[in-house]
Amino acid sequence: MTNAPRAVLIVALLATTALTIVLGVTDPAAPLSYPTWFLIWNLFLAWIPVCFAAGFAAVRGRAWLLPLGLGWLTFLPNSPYLVTDLVHLGEGVELWRHVLQYGFAAWTGIILGVVSLRLVHDRIERDFGRLYGWAAVIVSIGLCAIGVVIGRFARWNSWDLVTRPDAVMATTLEWVSSPFTYVQSTGVALAVAAFFGLAYLTIWALVKS
Repeated sequence: MTNAPRAVLIVALLATTALTIVLGVTDPAAPLSYPTWFLIWNLFLAWIPVCFAAGFAAVRGRAWLLPLGLGWLTFLPNSPYLVTDLVHLGEGVELWRHVLQYGFAAWTGIILGVVSLRLVHDRIERDFGRLYGWAAVIVSIGLCAIGVVIGRFARWNSWDLVTRPDAVMATTLEWVSSPFTYVQSTGVALAVAAFFGLAYLTIWALVKS
């Protein structure tokens, strides 16, 4: 991607982030703390994997790929997680405002995730080959879907992987070992993986065409 399209992409993502915030702070029907503040926080978290991925794509020494890759993967679920925030939508006089606000946030999250995944994919494919590149994509999408479910239903977040990794892993292994016991969360994980994966393939195909 050349400099001009890259600049347009960044500006567009910043614009949808700003629109999400503007729709919240100008909402006369709800207190400023809801739903705006948690959406702002979730959007902030969704931008973090892009920063890690940019470093992953640009760094010269391969020794940095592992820590940057782990940082990216830790925060990647925050991007598609914004789609699940649609669960907070409710009927009311400002329903359409909230539909647009959550819609902008969900769109921004998915595209941020796709952009960061594309950066990581390209770097791995360039350094290690096509097979490793696509393997990384598939594994990352699967782990990302698990992360979204752990965040939505168990209420863990990316920071907990650093501060309480044992508890997060225990919760994750409990669900992974008995997926049919938690039908709703398993269904959500499959849906998130399909949605995120298809979004990535769509953008990948458009860029390659």
